[in-house]
Amino acid sequence: MKSIISLVLAGVLASSLVCADNLTEKNVAAANEVIDAALEAHAPGGKLEDLGTLIIEFDRVVYSFGQSRGTEPPWDKSESSGFSAIDLDNSVFVTRTTNSGGGFESHNGTIINADESYQLDYRAGTAAKISEPDLDTASGPFIRVSPPLLVRTLAARRANAYYLGETQIDGVDYDVVGFSMTVGPAISLYFDKDSHLLRRSERIFAGVGLVQYEFLDYETINGIAVNRTFNLFINGDANVEQKNRVAKVDKPLDHLLAVDARLDVIPEVQPDPLSRQEIADGVWLIGGNGTYVMFVDMGDYVFAAGGTAGLPERIDSLREVVGEKPLRYGMLTHHHFDHVMGVGTYEEEGAVLIASAAHEKIVREAAADGEALKLETVADRMTLEGETRSIEIIDIGPTAHTEHLLVAYLPEEQILFEADHFAMPQAGPMPPAVSSTRTFAEALGRKELTARLILSAHSPRAGTMDDLRAALTKEVFQASR
Repeated sequence: MKSIISLVLAGVLASSLVCADNLTEKNVAAANEVIDAALEAHAPGGKLEDLGTLIIEFDRVVYSFGQSRGTEPPWDKSESSGFSAIDLDNSVFVTRTTNSGGGFESHNGTIINADESYQLDYRAGTAAKISEPDLDTASGPFIRVSPPLLVRTLAARRANAYYLGETQIDGVDYDVVGFSMTVGPAISLYFDKDSHLLRRSERIFAGVGLVQYEFLDYETINGIAVNRTFNLFINGDANVEQKNRVAKVDKPLDHLLAVDARLDVIPEVQPDPLSRQEIADGVWLIGGNGTYVMFVDMGDYVFAAGGTAGLPERIDSLREVVGEKPLRYGMLTHHHFDHVMGVGTYEEEGAVLIASAAHEKIVREAAADGEALKLETVADRMTLEGETRSIEIIDIGPTAHTEHLLVAYLPEEQILFEADHFAMPQAGPMPPAVSSTRTFAEALGRKELTARLILSAHSPRAGTMDDLRAALTKEVFQASR
C-alpha cells in the first residue's frame, strides 16, 4: 500500500514539475518576445544594441511631496537644469545639475571615468577624486529615466527578466515585463502593445511605496526613439516633471570629461561604511552611507536622535557598547519621509517617539500601529532628565527647509544634533552656506544656543560654530557651464 501511495505521489509531483516547467518556458518565451519587439520599436535594425553614447539636456521641476516645509499641499517645488551623458562602450558617465529649492542651492557634477572619476562642487569650487567609482550606482538613475538605455539594459539582462502579463491603463493595452538592474529593487516595464514603445515603469521602495515613471512625446534621433517628456509619481502624487530639451545620440563625450582647472582639488571621496564614533563620554554618532544617529547614555536608559534609514544596524552597533540598556526615547527631527523611516524600529524597541506637535499625524501614519504608538510631542521645548545628564529638545523652526525642526542639545557638553541644515563635508573645506544653513544659524541666535560641536544626520564629521561662521561668510565660486 505504501508503495502504491508513493507511486501516486511521485506521479503527482512529476506532473506538477512538468506544469511548472511549461509555465516557466512560456514566461521566458513571452518575455523574450516583448523584449525583441521593444528593441525593434526603439531602434529598428538592431541599432539600439549598437548605441554608443547618449546625451540628454533637461529642465526639471520637482514637487516636494513628503519634503515640503509644511505637512499639507500645495507642495513646495524646486527647479533644476543640467545634463547627463553616458558612453556605453567605455563605461563613462557624466552629469551636471544646477538646483534651487527646499532651502538648498546646488551646482554639482559627477564624472565616472575609471581612475579619472570626480565629484565636482561648482558652488564651493572643489573637485574630489572618487576612490572607488561605481558606474552602476552613479548611472542607474539616468538609465531608469531614459527608455533607450532602460530597454537596452533589459535586453542585456534578459536572463533575469520575467513576463508579468497584460493590462490596460486609460484605454491603452500593455505587455508588462519585470527585471532587476545591477543596483536597486526590481522594476516593471510597461510596453504599449501596439507601438511596443516603453510608456511606463514602476518600482516599490521600502518606506516610500510605489514609484511610477511615465515616458511621453517620443521622437527619432539618429534612428533611436527618445522621449522628450518624463514624469515621476510617488504613490500617485506628481513628484517630477522633466523636459528633455536636447538629445544627442552617438556624439563624443570627451569635452565633458575635463575638470575645470580653476577648481581646488580636495581629498578623495571615500566609501562611507557603518562606523561608531564616541563624540564625548557616553555620546555616540553611529552611521554610514550618509545617514547618522546620535545616541546618548542617560545612565538608566539611552536616548536617540534621528530617524533615517538603517536605524536597526545603528542600534545593533550601539548594543555593543551599552548592552541591553533600554532605548527609552527616539527623537525625530522633522516630518520629511527620509527622517521618519525609523519610526517602526523605535516602535519595535518600545521607545517613546518625540516629535514636533505639528508632525504628529505623519509620525502616527508611519507607525505600524499609529493609535497605540507611544508619542510625546513638543510645541516649543522639553527637557529629559537622566541619572547622569539632561537633554533639551528644542523646536528651532521655521527655517527655509521646514516649518518645524527639533534639535537635541546637551547643555553640559554643548553638543547639538540637527538634520538637513548644516552637514559638514566628508572631507575638504567648508562650502558656502545655502538658505537652510543661513536660517539654521539665525534660529540658533533666536534660541540663544551656542554649541561646541554640531552633529548632523547626514555627515560623519562634527562641525563647530567657527565652521558655521566660515560657511556663512564664504563666497560662491563663479563657474561657467
